[in-house]
Amino acid sequence: MDAGAFVQENKPWLVGCTIGLIVWWISASVIDSVYYHPVQGTPRGALKEAYKQDALDMAYEEGEQLTAELGRLKQELSFVVAPTYSQWTGPADQHLYLKGRDLKRAVMDAASYRDINVEVKNLVWEPATGIDQIRGVLYGLDMINEIQARLFASHDKTKAHDEDAMGLSEIDSVKLESVRNNRNRSRSRSRRGGIDLADYVTQQTVSVQFQSDEPTAAAFLESCRVANRTLVLDRLQVLEAPRPGEPITVQATLSGISFVEKAE
Repeated sequence: MDAGAFVQENKPWLVGCTIGLIVWWISASVIDSVYYHPVQGTPRGALKEAYKQDALDMAYEEGEQLTAELGRLKQELSFVVAPTYSQWTGPADQHLYLKGRDLKRAVMDAASYRDINVEVKNLVWEPATGIDQIRGVLYGLDMINEIQARLFASHDKTKAHDEDAMGLSEIDSVKLESVRNNRNRSRSRSRRGGIDLADYVTQQTVSVQFQSDEPTAAAFLESCRVANRTLVLDRLQVLEAPRPGEPITVQATLSGISFVEKAE
């Protein structure tokens, strides 16, 4: 089961868990402040009577269970950017240039070794200025690196099972969609007093189109779900082969989602 289908099938439950955790956190904070910091003139015993210890213990236990479940879901759905793309010394634009150059070279070398058609012009991401935008593009490059690696690994897996299989025949395009500047959006929403998901997650999206046999396409889709490196399947379209023996065409939109760690 791919990550995209998991999210779609369980979206109400995932949202419920997240909202439940937020509600629990707020409620626990309020109860804690009232329980341990009584209002002046209010008997402490009356507060203890109002909030029975059993009820508090149950609330905290449920909160711990929700926290553990949320941690598991984060691990299943998140894409944690690799240090080589998220950390650097020296100018950020120089780091972006070098990572982009090396990535294109790696794709072309891997494709050439396997006799797979791909053109460097079809590996696309927009120029970036400013540290936030550069960081967003680097996030996308890490995703593209994972996509190409998993595509070639799926090809190798198919060929290992059947050396006469077609495998991956062509990568038509890999494109990083417009970089999402979550930080600015989050600030503007916060000033209006609203709740913005950008306060809790960052996300980038890559579209890909390739041609392959069915086993390779299936292997690639199965590879999208990796703990802490999941590529969430937002959209998928599979075009049948025009004639028997020719490759199918797969068009997919994949998202990487990172959860923002809040300072204590």
